[in-house]
Amino acid sequence: MFRCKQFTIDDTGATMKVGNDAIMLGTIVDPAHLPHRILDTGTGCGILALMMAQRFAKAHITAIDIDCQTTQVASANFAASPWSDRLSAQNISLQDFATQCNRQFDLIVSNPPYFTNSLRNNDPRKALARHDDRLTLQQLFKAASQLLANDGAMAIIIPSSDAAKALDEARQYKLQCRLRADICNHLSDPPKRTVLQFINSSIPIQPIISAIPLRNPDNTYSNEYKTLTQPFLL
Repeated sequence: MFRCKQFTIDDTGATMKVGNDAIMLGTIVDPAHLPHRILDTGTGCGILALMMAQRFAKAHITAIDIDCQTTQVASANFAASPWSDRLSAQNISLQDFATQCNRQFDLIVSNPPYFTNSLRNNDPRKALARHDDRLTLQQLFKAASQLLANDGAMAIIIPSSDAAKALDEARQYKLQCRLRADICNHLSDPPKRTVLQFINSSIPIQPIISAIPLRNPDNTYSNEYKTLTQPFLL
């Protein structure tokens, strides 16, 4: 079994660590139907798209990113993978992609930028990836509602403090929450990240809610974390 590397090559030839947010989203997402077309928006180095290719053997994955150099990194990682024939990367914003694309997707995954009013990073590429100037939650859900198939699913990971706002925004576009997983460092800690999965439906449903601790009281990785990530980590 292929296992996604914990480090990937960036555009300078150096290595950079894969973020835990993408890993958790890629392991938790659980569409009701096996997807054939998947969109990874804001793909970065392409880790989420690679995880989707490994998990869903018949799916074709389109990965997009607004940063040209990042898109080149993702393309190189896709070409080096066993699933290169099912992966493609495109340098385009989600808003433009939604306007130009004539396909619909069974699954959309996104680890979106989520800093709104915090101090900006001096590195413009890191600021672009982390701040929501170019992609707000409202814009994300609007585009998803245009791109999702009738029974399609969308999954995102965001700060837990933004979960209520995300749920409200999603409802405006008839996206109903099917799954909510609150991720905390220890089970006794408040959650820091939340995975939300939506379905394209105007009918309200009762979401599946869970809490996932990353670590045990002795700071070793929890069984929940190890079970989720074992198929992917070296």
